[in-house]
Amino acid sequence: MKFPHTLLSALCLAMLPCLTMPAMSEDNLVSGIYVGGHIRRERPGTITKLRESGFTYALLFNVHVDSDGTLMTDGETICKNGQYVFDKTQPHYVDDIRLLKTPPTSISRIEIVIGGWGNDSYNHIQTLINKSGTGRTTMLYRNFKALLEAVPGIDAVNNDDEQCYDVSTATKFHVMMYDLGCKTTLAPYTYQSFWNSLATNINKERPGAVDRVMVQCYDGGAYNNPSTWNFPGITRHAGRLYYQDDWNFTKYTDKLEEWKQSGGATGAFMWVYNDETWDLNKYATAMNRIYGARTVADNEAVAWVYTEQKYGGMRFPLPVGTHTKADLAVYGIADKSIASVEVAEGYRVKMYKSNDCTSSYFRTDKSRPALTGSFSGNISSVSIELLDDAVDAIDDAKVGISMREGVLHITNALGHNVSIYNASGRLVFETPISGNQETLSLSPLPSGIYVVRVGKKTLTISI
Repeated sequence: MKFPHTLLSALCLAMLPCLTMPAMSEDNLVSGIYVGGHIRRERPGTITKLRESGFTYALLFNVHVDSDGTLMTDGETICKNGQYVFDKTQPHYVDDIRLLKTPPTSISRIEIVIGGWGNDSYNHIQTLINKSGTGRTTMLYRNFKALLEAVPGIDAVNNDDEQCYDVSTATKFHVMMYDLGCKTTLAPYTYQSFWNSLATNINKERPGAVDRVMVQCYDGGAYNNPSTWNFPGITRHAGRLYYQDDWNFTKYTDKLEEWKQSGGATGAFMWVYNDETWDLNKYATAMNRIYGARTVADNEAVAWVYTEQKYGGMRFPLPVGTHTKADLAVYGIADKSIASVEVAEGYRVKMYKSNDCTSSYFRTDKSRPALTGSFSGNISSVSIELLDDAVDAIDDAKVGISMREGVLHITNALGHNVSIYNASGRLVFETPISGNQETLSLSPLPSGIYVVRVGKKTLTISI
């Protein structure tokens, strides 16, 4: 059904106040992970692990700027003479980076890192800009333009300058990058006056270009307290090494709470995912839980999962919908941590051992103080549906509902209504179906999880 513009507008307005599970916004990006060359060396496993980790943004370490403006990483050339050439040595890289943000995934933002200890990229940037500027014909501009055109989904440049500290040329560089489509994040550990001046100057030239400061609280910045790094109007995150000598999970979560309560931090990050010696999901979910990456109000939830039996431990409310391992991680629910569940009347919960709500599941429409058998301690994904919308209650096997490229397709449903429910199960739109081959564009709708119902057949969709 091709709804007129006025009807689509009414549909959008009706759903706006009811939506309870929005897509990730800048405020939700509370957990970051620096990623080294391991992401390429051990692909595709590293890509899958990152997508399911719970980290909401990833920083690719690093892009080195050579003296002639050539972009390098780990001794390999990324861009040279205005051309992307990384595919000659890394043929999967473009697809891998694109996949990082492809649902189901916890990652909503990707940044490239320039700098690091002993890295002279910003010295080269200084020389290049002082000599030629940042115009469209310069090699600096041409190479970064080629990189961003070749590798979709790069949202920002992370400045990890640890030796040059030139405000003027760094400002010009990040203004150039903003004009190419990239915001800026800063990763200081010392020399606070420089970073304050840089953030001020960039945002004066391009308001909002610098949108996060990531205070290093490790190595040279081990004694940093994020509360002393004041950047008015800019989100502040604090970082730690995952392998610090005195580190354990309790100290980690205590530090997250300290940074939140007294350090002025609204999120955290870790350095660096470059091997398989630690559990990304365990640490990322703690960040998401403490800093509130995604939450659902109790009065809008239809199920509550607990990390201990008899409804003990940590408690997480969930709405209607399909929640993969990545989705649960953004809520702060660690993999295989669900031990008991409460279910609101009229709803059904399915709990899966798989990461994506496939294969065998444990099904219940009643609260369970303990999961039993092989499902105990083995839940990785969850789906929640209205009881009367269960697949086994379909009243017409010929009715078809599918979604392709943002368009809802409904077949053999003449005489039925199409009903759309928001993530908390409320009916937000309903209209009769006037033909046997109908379509509805969902592109104007706000992002979120919806349940589409035709008769008693349903489809859970994510927009």
